Amino acid sequence: MKRILLNMPSQFGGKPSGVARVAFALIGELVRRPDVAVVLRSPWTRAELPAAWRDAVAVVTVRRPRIVVLDVLAQLVTVPACCRRHAIDVVLNIDPYGAGAGGRARIVVVHDLYFRTIPQSTGPREALTTDWIFRLMLARNHAVVAVSDATRRDLEQHYPAVRGRARVIPSASVLDPAALAVGAPAEVAGPYVLAVGNATHNKNFGLLAEAVASIAHAHPDLAVVHVGEDPADAVAGTLRRLGAASRVVRLSRIDDQRLAALYRGALCLCVPSFAEGFCLPVLEAQALGCPVVCSDRSATPEVAGEGALTFDPTDAGALAACLRRLIEEPALRESLVAKGRSNQARYTWDATARGYADLLDAVLAGADPPPRPL
Repeated sequence: MKRILLNMPSQFGGKPSGVARVAFALIGELVRRPDVAVVLRSPWTRAELPAAWRDAVAVVTVRRPRIVVLDVLAQLVTVPACCRRHAIDVVLNIDPYGAGAGGRARIVVVHDLYFRTIPQSTGPREALTTDWIFRLMLARNHAVVAVSDATRRDLEQHYPAVRGRARVIPSASVLDPAALAVGAPAEVAGPYVLAVGNATHNKNFGLLAEAVASIAHAHPDLAVVHVGEDPADAVAGTLRRLGAASRVVRLSRIDDQRLAALYRGALCLCVPSFAEGFCLPVLEAQALGCPVVCSDRSATPEVAGEGALTFDPTDAGALAACLRRLIEEPALRESLVAKGRSNQARYTWDATARGYADLLDAVLAGADPPPRPL
């Protein structure tokens, strides 16, 4: 039996970020395998974990670090001790802010490189320390997983020594349509465009507001529903600046039932991002019959496949044209829904788990080359 330490110290305990949701979905698949035992090291307590599998894993609860770079250094000592205590074979670092030591082998998962691909999204000090962490982790892990081809290309461009070592293992939707009731009461009346995710720089949600404002004269009842945090008021603030009276509804920390109902009732999901490492909301929307309108950059067109209209994320007019088409061409919406369902079916957690299981076997067998300096 392979004993895996799934290492996730940088995530907030009790707050299911996209990375945590991916990790939990993967654990749910891995614990079904008779040859795998999982130990989860994270800020989450057992009581906060999904009930479906929390009793099937060993739980090591750690405090989320205040200074990540110092914690990465500390893990060079603390994680090997944890591995000895739990007889760990492989450390699976679910993001790069993990351990560069411990176990017989180590794997690191890279979700994005925004500090490199969108340098204006981080300050110089943060970019410098993040780069150092990436170099350490890429050098001291035996295998590297990228969640998309776009992320793999970014990795190989900025860290050429990774070429030939990075393997793409995509994720899948973390919302199960079969488990989410159809016919939940509408939370938002009238037509609306849905945006999902915290309004960080890469999300580019201000462009969505510009596009909606530009068609407000013809479609004054079109609203924007944003699920996530927006401390800079990117959406509502942009609409006010442009003098648009379009309605904005902001929600955060809602459960899966409410989120599913919002997907099902939306005109579309809009993803105007400059960059995405994978973008789970695309697959969530497609699984729930919601058309997708997304940026033609980074991982979004790769993940969305043929089930999306794409646009230049620097061109509000191009996005506005996509929204007008969805409003005025019902057949287009129906076509995108059908293509979206077919596309998201390509991504399953069973396939993801098989990819990780094969990689676990490979690193334990020494099939991958040893780590090398970057």
